[in-house]
Amino acid sequence: MLGDGMNATLGDLLYSDGTKIPVPEADWAQLVQSIAAGDRHALRALYERTHHLVFTLILRIANDYDTAEEMTIEVFEDVWRRASNYDATRETVVGWIMNRARSKAIHRRRFDSLQVIWPDVIRPSGLLWARLARRFGIEAGGEATLALPEWPDPEWMEVSPGITVQLLATDAERDRVSMLVRLSPGVDYPPHRHAGVEELHLLDGELMIDEKKLYPGDYARALPGTADNRVWSETGCTCVLMASPKDVLR
Repeated sequence: MLGDGMNATLGDLLYSDGTKIPVPEADWAQLVQSIAAGDRHALRALYERTHHLVFTLILRIANDYDTAEEMTIEVFEDVWRRASNYDATRETVVGWIMNRARSKAIHRRRFDSLQVIWPDVIRPSGLLWARLARRFGIEAGGEATLALPEWPDPEWMEVSPGITVQLLATDAERDRVSMLVRLSPGVDYPPHRHAGVEELHLLDGELMIDEKKLYPGDYARALPGTADNRVWSETGCTCVLMASPKDVLR
């Protein structure tokens, strides 16, 4: 049961099933290093693993499908140009990309009176990579044969009634984990104290963190040593979460 026992941690919960081997953060960082060295195959691999999260976050903020597609391309152009600036000691690769996406989207936010109802995680047009590839001069015939890294496809696993997670990356050296988290309607995430920096990007639904209410596209950041006394969702929600597996659950 989530949070049961003295000093239970997030890691106790996530890694209780030894058969589930998440992708090490080092593999993600290696992709970024390869991109910095000019490897377009690595860019394709990183795109395939993250573009649906980037696109969904931008769509929540911009509220326009075409704008979200164009800005998703811009995010990965930025990744290509700025990969050498990535600092693995400061943030995870998923966090780095999501923060770039959020920053771009906020600068081009559209304030519409019309509220569009989208699914929780949205994939853009299948032609989006082809548009990005053309900007980098990648041959159409060559892109179809690109081999992606042999990473296991992350599975959704129920860690407590109404709470499911999809592990994206783990960093044992720096005690960090990147994951997708879903809460069912009316479900609470356990109260917890942060062992490291926590970053959250809300993709779908509404989420209450103590007295603060988050809406799709919102961002929350917590510092080590701080605590969240109640985290819950009346509507159900999906978020990208970067946290420490040493967070203490209460």
